[in-house]
Amino acid sequence: MAPTPLQSLLGLSLLGADERIFAEAILAAAAATIGFALRGHRQTVRSAGLMMCAVGLVFDIAGAPSQRELWGQSSTALGLVLVSCGAIKILLDAADAAAHRSRAHFSTIFKDLLTILLFAMVVVTVLVKDFRVDPTPLLASSAVVAVVLGFALQETLGNVFSGLTLQLGKPFVPGDWVRSGNFVGRVQGIGWRSTAVITRANERLEIPNTMLAKDVVVNYSNGIVADETSIGLSYNAPPNFVREVILETLRDVHGVLQSPPPEIYAWEYGESAIRYRVKYWLSDYAEADRAREAVTTSLWYALRRKEIEIPFPIRTLRLRREKALTSETEAFEREILGELRQVDFLRDLRDEELRLLLPGVTAQKFGSGEVIVREGDNGNSLYIVRSGTVEVLAAKEGKQVHLRDLTQPAFFGEMALMTGEARTATIRARTDAELLELSRDGFTELFKAHPATVSQIGEVIALRMSERRELLASAPHGDGVHSRSTWLLAKMRSVFDLAGLR
Repeated sequence: MAPTPLQSLLGLSLLGADERIFAEAILAAAAATIGFALRGHRQTVRSAGLMMCAVGLVFDIAGAPSQRELWGQSSTALGLVLVSCGAIKILLDAADAAAHRSRAHFSTIFKDLLTILLFAMVVVTVLVKDFRVDPTPLLASSAVVAVVLGFALQETLGNVFSGLTLQLGKPFVPGDWVRSGNFVGRVQGIGWRSTAVITRANERLEIPNTMLAKDVVVNYSNGIVADETSIGLSYNAPPNFVREVILETLRDVHGVLQSPPPEIYAWEYGESAIRYRVKYWLSDYAEADRAREAVTTSLWYALRRKEIEIPFPIRTLRLRREKALTSETEAFEREILGELRQVDFLRDLRDEELRLLLPGVTAQKFGSGEVIVREGDNGNSLYIVRSGTVEVLAAKEGKQVHLRDLTQPAFFGEMALMTGEARTATIRARTDAELLELSRDGFTELFKAHPATVSQIGEVIALRMSERRELLASAPHGDGVHSRSTWLLAKMRSVFDLAGLR
């Protein structure tokens, strides 16, 4: 029994007839076993190619004893076709998996077309070699069929070739964020007819390839990308001051890059406001919506604290008059005085002394996640927590370490206020929080009007300095509290320009 074409191709022609059949049976069993084991798994080698090889070997085994008969010749020819196509599929799957190893989704249109072309070449070769088929009439009829199908499937073929153009030209690859017309989303893959795009709403869009090939495609995945928002602010706010406030706010917004730095433009004069363009940079366009929401929220809190008005687009008539002291303002003043007395070094001051601080007291609102003070910055104010929760953070090995939470009636910032030294920790709002801010100007008025309060406040603060390792290291050593008190009073007289007061 002469070897079959497949047996010759596999190098089994030197073996005897029984040995060739046995070798093919072993190969078929091995391919089938591995194919069944790989079903449902995303491996480099897929099960389909292995199963095709196993079935082809079975056909070759069945037709080998009867090669001279038509059914035997057909069986061995089919076996050769299946094994050849299975080997082609295994190689293409392996190459495709290696090329897209790091991607969850990728385009297969080029691989599919190449697979069909190679399969067709195998079939034609077998027909010519084994069945002595003249390929000329076949090719002529195929050309006629191709022309007819070309007219009938003109739009479909246009999508196919547009998909090939997109895949070869690579204006985008799966995983990129793109915009085409009114469509924005992440590319999932390029198919025969369309390109699949997943929107931010997790909707799957099938955009025809011809549409993408003709339209302008904006790719947001070529590195960092800019986004912007706009806001109208009061004419009473100087543009340079507005720019400083917005830039300071953007420093603490998660996702907004500081290099390149954000750009603020005073863009146009509106009927009720100056319109500003706020341009900032992102490392990932997928975070654009979250970043814009965070920017908008942070700006509201920051502008509110700085008393920069966001005008309504309406016409208003304002009648200004001197504010009279009413029972409501008196009640509010008593409330503020009560909160000031929660600070240990202000608790023993008389009412007339505390009232000197009131002009320098402002209520500030901070949104969750906003930085209130930053470690290393100079500080000229003290904060008292009225509501909400803030957290104390310290830098350690390049990371922010959480130390503790503060709630009402906690306060912070007194050392930077009194000594002029840099902030020793970062304070950030864990929830929406309202705080009272006491400025240095108010304490300057208090100390100049009542010089005795300098020593009174300094001694109370000095008692708590033993809990601060950073300040203990900087304070001179001597007779305990008295030594620290002397050092602190000297710092306070220097900061508040009280050199002539004793």
